[in-house]
Amino acid sequence: MDIQIFKEKGYTLEILYCIGVLEDSIHFIFDHNTKTCAIVDPAWDAPLFIQRIHNKGYILTDIWLTHWHFDHTNAVDEIVKATGAKITVGVNEVPYLQIDSLPETVDNNDTIFIGNTPAKIINTPGHSAGGICYLLDGHIIAGDTLFVYGAGHCSLPGGNINELFHSMQKLKRIDDNVMLHCGHDYGSRVNTTMGEQKQGNAFLLIDNEADFLNYVNSMQQGKIPYPTDAVTQTEIKAML
Repeated sequence: MDIQIFKEKGYTLEILYCIGVLEDSIHFIFDHNTKTCAIVDPAWDAPLFIQRIHNKGYILTDIWLTHWHFDHTNAVDEIVKATGAKITVGVNEVPYLQIDSLPETVDNNDTIFIGNTPAKIINTPGHSAGGICYLLDGHIIAGDTLFVYGAGHCSLPGGNINELFHSMQKLKRIDDNVMLHCGHDYGSRVNTTMGEQKQGNAFLLIDNEADFLNYVNSMQQGKIPYPTDAVTQTEIKAML
């Protein structure tokens, strides 16, 4: 298990990598002033997460979900039973949730808080019907919508390639200096900025919806390899 810690003004973002059989990345947001914590997409090891937060002297009050998939939600109910934490999820994701606990819902451009730390909601459907990203000051937690030089598949219920294309266009508007944090460490490295991804991530570089559909469909059919490093517009055109 690898760990990264980003200490910012007012909050700390901590990430645990390679958790569980699908090697999830688990994100913790610690609000300094209120000593409260939000965990994003908890899966596989509820006791580890609860103990880690307790050991730091914080209280786990919130669970923020980026999407409904089992490998990002299977520890939710156990954490809620142990802590009473409140669940937040995108409004369009509710029909797909496979948890017992009732969530609160958010929609595009809403702002939520853990303690005094705000996070803006960005609706990014495609990988799932109601997927969302959490935009903090200097960091974006994207779940499986966007990976380092890649993106999530659209093959499970609620997935839609056309919607993923439009979500990518929305993510292009995020400031270049914002650091991207993903639900899995599938790329060539962990740390990256949105600016770097705009320059080398094929899912962000393709501006034409038809080309995007062709690219993703060809990848799913095995005609194009899944990218794990930066590509250029010339390389994308050659693949298409």
